[in-house]
Amino acid sequence: MAKRKRKARRKNFVLQFFKIVFSMVLIFIVFAGASIFAYTKIAKNNNQNNENQESVGGSEISLLDSLTGKNITLNVAVMGVDVEGTRTDVLFVVHFDSKSGKLGLMSIPRDSRVKITNELNDYLTENGKYIPSGGICKINEVHAYAGSEKGDYFTVLQLEELLGIHIDNYVKVTTEGFRNIVDAIGGVDVEVPQAMHYEDPYQDLYIHLEEGMQHLDGDKAEQLVRFRKYPEGDVARVRVQQLFLKEFAKKMLSTESILTNFPAIINTVYKDVTTDFTLTDCLKYANYVSDVNLDNVTMETAPGLGQYVGKVSYYILDEEALSASVRRVFYSDDIPDENGHISSKGKNIEVSNGSNINGYAAENQAMLEEKGYTVSSISTYNDEQQPNTRIVVYKEGLGYDLKEEFYSDAEIIVDPDMLSGDTDILVILGTGETDENQSDEQTE
Repeated sequence: MAKRKRKARRKNFVLQFFKIVFSMVLIFIVFAGASIFAYTKIAKNNNQNNENQESVGGSEISLLDSLTGKNITLNVAVMGVDVEGTRTDVLFVVHFDSKSGKLGLMSIPRDSRVKITNELNDYLTENGKYIPSGGICKINEVHAYAGSEKGDYFTVLQLEELLGIHIDNYVKVTTEGFRNIVDAIGGVDVEVPQAMHYEDPYQDLYIHLEEGMQHLDGDKAEQLVRFRKYPEGDVARVRVQQLFLKEFAKKMLSTESILTNFPAIINTVYKDVTTDFTLTDCLKYANYVSDVNLDNVTMETAPGLGQYVGKVSYYILDEEALSASVRRVFYSDDIPDENGHISSKGKNIEVSNGSNINGYAAENQAMLEEKGYTVSSISTYNDEQQPNTRIVVYKEGLGYDLKEEFYSDAEIIVDPDMLSGDTDILVILGTGETDENQSDEQTE
């Protein structure tokens, strides 16, 4: 009996270990990582990879720091290369903050007009390679100009200069690899926003998708993310890619998907993903898997407009708006969106029960936390009760996302003096809120 118990415990431990490791891996494949690649491929081919690929640096956190739970931030560049493996047709940077559990994703449209870095210019000059006129090109061409040996490295440098951030690691997935990864997890259910029909025999690209909810295998998923004929241009394309990534992440991170598709995932990532994540990185970041909150994800596209410069179609970045967007995604600053609203995620929220129902503050706490909000405390409101819920904030622009998603009839009050301690937002639940809920329950 004792032996059976030990064996069962060992089996559970092994399953839990794989769940933890592969949850981490799949998060960083989708939102920038591929630690499983480091765990499998680097163990065998580390020397060979290092001869051809150059690391961009890596996080300075030590294994000991990770074991003791030291908070980290991590920026990872993710590149999806075209059929020839030369241009980066999908390009985004993912930010992870272990303290808040926040994942931020900044997509860079492939046609973004940039001036190549001085480092790339010097490298091309020294090696007698072609330099674009005035050093100006589309950002997806940087990888091609640098060549297969240095393309990843110089693409990361270009992103660092463009966004003004440090990038710790990179991940690159081929078109074939993308199809294989989607197939490896059994496909993804996605709401296709419009009918998509386009053929380009030269690129061996045949897109035929109908509008509506569909189950996409690898081939159809590629059609979705590569379709470009939108009225809004490349911005709409990036938005659809982000939509797919979110659903892709949910599917990959399910325990059932990990255990069922384990061999196929291993085989696919081993063959089709290139990264500078090391085995040590894999071990370090495994300790932060439980901190990731997929309900606390910020996705933005580098702001700008498509226009022609001469005869070339570019996406012209808005530098001022880009700076604000970078601060929202990578630094969690109180930068308002286009409506002047500031996200309440990452703020300390106190929920105070001003209703007549016991336990209603705790119920609302669970509801908010499920959606990625931070409820630092709950309390009973002892002052005057009111029918409507009140959302008290310390500055204009806060609280509107709470009102829109949870408390449609709430009044937003800007009054820092009503907030205590480190509370950023106080939600005072009203009596009318609970009356409405009770009425709905009786109707049901």
